[in-house]
Amino acid sequence: MSTEVYDLENYRPDDYESFSFLVTVRVGPKGEDSSDIFYLDICTPKWLLDNRYEDFVVGKGKLIVFRCDMKMILAKIKGLFDGCSGKDWNEIAIKLSRIGHWEFENYQE
Repeated sequence: MSTEVYDLENYRPDDYESFSFLVTVRVGPKGEDSSDIFYLDICTPKWLLDNRYEDFVVGKGKLIVFRCDMKMILAKIKGLFDGCSGKDWNEIAIKLSRIGHWEFENYQE
């Protein structure tokens, strides 16, 4: 889901070469109703170039795409998150946090 794009599957940006939007991915352990939230910025190289603040960009939490093919983009996101495994949910969530920003990243009680 996205709070910036109402209908992800049918999204058509105004500028196909320069766009960015945030996706919220809910993922949880198989067989459980609970889930954690991961945030992923979808953007084009041109958008990155036009919106950079320095001469470098740190890529964590970004999926850089070269065209607006929402079917392909959504399938890639699903594959990245579905393809992660581990011995327990904490291990999986830590691995997933390398892809997107995890809501509990750096959390301390």
